[in-house]
Amino acid sequence: KKQNTAVKTWKIICIDDSPTILKEIKRFLDRDKFEVTAIDDPVQAVPTIFRIKPDLILLDITMPKINGYKLCGLLRDSKNCDRIPIIMVTGNTGFIDKARAKIAGATDYFTKPFTQQGLMQIVEKYLQ
Repeated sequence: KKQNTAVKTWKIICIDDSPTILKEIKRFLDRDKFEVTAIDDPVQAVPTIFRIKPDLILLDITMPKINGYKLCGLLRDSKNCDRIPIIMVTGNTGFIDKARAKIAGATDYFTKPFTQQGLMQIVEKYLQ
């Protein structure tokens, strides 16, 4: 990566079956600093991730067809994604199976509903 004066744009992929959540994340993050790609179908996620090579992935746990744990495991098994921070996002029960998330290879997790500040904090923690 060559040094230049331009600010780096971090590429973030959000995978969630809720268009509302995706819109919210995009609205919270889409500044000059972040380039957010929203994916509402987890089955479509893998090819998109390989193409975009994101700096960070926000991944919903409860989705139809393929859940977040499984998708996270698949990504971790592939050479392309073994180092990308993957943050699991879970519904407002605040419940997450921490053991499963760890086994699947999640870097961290946070709960919905979330604030813009909370989202920025966790994203910036992993994008240095």
